Amino acid sequence: MAMAMMRRTVAAELRKGIKSCMQQREVVGSYSSSSAGFSVLLENQSLVVNRTREFWSLGLGCWAQQQVRLASTEIVSHTNGDDRELLRVLKAEIEHEDVAYYPPRILARGPPQPFTLTDTAGKPEVILRRSFGEEDIALTCVTQPSDFVGGGGGGDSYNEEHEDQDPDEHRVVNVKVSVTKGADQPVLEFSCLCQPDSIAIEHVCYLESKDLKDTFYDGPEFSTLDESLQKQFQRYLDARGINGELSNYLLDLLEDKEEREYIQWLRNIELFLKK
Repeated sequence: MAMAMMRRTVAAELRKGIKSCMQQREVVGSYSSSSAGFSVLLENQSLVVNRTREFWSLGLGCWAQQQVRLASTEIVSHTNGDDRELLRVLKAEIEHEDVAYYPPRILARGPPQPFTLTDTAGKPEVILRRSFGEEDIALTCVTQPSDFVGGGGGGDSYNEEHEDQDPDEHRVVNVKVSVTKGADQPVLEFSCLCQPDSIAIEHVCYLESKDLKDTFYDGPEFSTLDESLQKQFQRYLDARGINGELSNYLLDLLEDKEEREYIQWLRNIELFLKK
């Protein structure tokens, strides 16, 4: 009876001590097996080591080791159970997205001719290029992380504020249009805002070189220019196919890219947890 009571006391002390040590040091997630957990605990937790030695002296050493392994297994199994639940939810979300996702029809035809598209998975920017006479034209857009799946970036308050408004009214994307006439030549750079059916010029800048990031004078605010000059700049872009049709394509493209990147993000986390 005395031996059985001692064993129950030992088991309770070990489980309490091991659980406390593992929680305080946040080492539970590092154990892939009970033996690994037991090994690290004996190395790093002097409390457990000392108590185990005491049990050896009482002739209970092997049994005490068994209890340490059982305690480690119990705690790690609970953690792995949490991982399994996370994996289950991730899998359900991936399956939902796979069923719900379909690319917009406009993207199946590719960009408006003669533009060509560069869109690399995992990179935030998309680039459209074309030639126009001696000019090389590039449009660069960057996806905004705050707009990924759920959009708006403003949480519940944003959604409540805009729930009665047309979603298209808030589909806007910044785009940079660069026009050059050969390598190592000056750049005419337009900062624009893509919105449904139109591209609005926000700023026009002249750069001596495409590698030059800053310039002493980058031009006035576009809205302060004479209206006739604003119209001619707009016609300049229109003549190069930078118009409402292209804007609609870019808006759908970036929305689709955000969705694709979200699905890949889910899959990457799923693979990480399965390792």
